[in-house]
Amino acid sequence: MKKLTLSLLLLFLLVSSAVAQVSVGEAAPGFSLPYLGGSMDDQISLESQEGKVVYIFFYGAGCPHCRSNGPVTETEIYQTFKDDTNFVALGIDTWNQNASSNNSFKNVTGITYPLLLNGQSVLVDYYGGSGFYDRSLVIGADGLVSYKGSGWVNSDYQDVVANISTELEKISTSSESIGSEEPTEFRLNQNYPNPFNPTTTISYQLESISQVKLEIFNSLGQQVATLVDGVQSPGNQSVTWNAIGVPSGIYIYRLSTDNQVLTKSMLLLK
Repeated sequence: MKKLTLSLLLLFLLVSSAVAQVSVGEAAPGFSLPYLGGSMDDQISLESQEGKVVYIFFYGAGCPHCRSNGPVTETEIYQTFKDDTNFVALGIDTWNQNASSNNSFKNVTGITYPLLLNGQSVLVDYYGGSGFYDRSLVIGADGLVSYKGSGWVNSDYQDVVANISTELEKISTSSESIGSEEPTEFRLNQNYPNPFNPTTTISYQLESISQVKLEIFNSLGQQVATLVDGVQSPGNQSVTWNAIGVPSGIYIYRLSTDNQVLTKSMLLLK
């Protein structure tokens, strides 16, 4: 009897593990995946999108209905929000197909936002299985899952748009509240858009009048640009980098004052 009970318990644990998934309102599992157009060592992570509303299209590169339905994610979702600095869209191939298949998928669907490769395990983390592709998912700026599609992306895109609008409004309301106060910290924000081509905006906050330098370095540590070099007043600052003529890759941007230094990475994807 004890052996039977133990066997049933083990079976229950295995089944539970196999169907484990994330629900709306729960923390979004992190991931870091290679992207179409980059090397396997160059990856885009969910962590790098911290503080932004993230839309994810889970697709199969060779999936016929994903190819038919994918364009709606570009025209109705991405194009609606692409100019908002607090929004980012990512496609994740859950069939783990090669770059050639994903290039074909990109050409057929007309998708212009980044496509990530080898993402089947990410789909399992979110949905509990590998068969739930052609789905939309939204992660709020707070890192919680705010929308989880249960049907193909062409069937619920209006709900997705409404959810993203709500999540972006939360950021806007919070920013207005913060903006009414005097800046109290030295802060470097994630550039937007990221990935980008060829321009991106870098914003930061100064706590006092400072001698400021903002520099860009490539992955070899070589300086490729100096965007700011001078005295600036306290408060919120921003500058745009035009990387035309600069090759694709991961770049480091470094903000330094007389006694403080902050760095972040960004991805130029052409």
